[in-house]
Amino acid sequence: MSHVRPESDVGEGGQAVRVSAVAGAAPLGAIFGGIGLLAAVAVGLLHVDRIPLTFCVVKSLSGLPCPTCGSTRAFARLFELDPAGALAMNPFTTLVAVVIAGWAVADVLLLPRRRALRVSLSASLGRALRVAAFVAFFANWVYLLVVGR
Repeated sequence: MSHVRPESDVGEGGQAVRVSAVAGAAPLGAIFGGIGLLAAVAVGLLHVDRIPLTFCVVKSLSGLPCPTCGSTRAFARLFELDPAGALAMNPFTTLVAVVIAGWAVADVLLLPRRRALRVSLSASLGRALRVAAFVAFFANWVYLLVVGR
């Protein structure tokens, strides 16, 4: 008789985190990374971050920044290779962009083998990361309110 552990407690293979290269999977990291790169290039070349208007509906209606305020300026700073400036504009957006960039690089390296990166998490680690992401998102919004973004 074999002992079966519930999937809610462990990831694939009994590990909390499992990284694999899946054959035939869509290279979502490369796709999202490409979209982010295009956005950064567009903002950097068109200087959209310097337009003296706000396009944020939340800020226009309430006068308060939304949780993503400063993201366009963060992309401009990333385009200029100024990560400290990007973090000052919107820390959460900058960190998400860096994570997606890493994912994109991995997927691009796996493309010739027709594989894509997959990260599997145990249910408990997945829950903990979702809570941490929510807390980071909220803390980012508080930061934007305090600095008056």
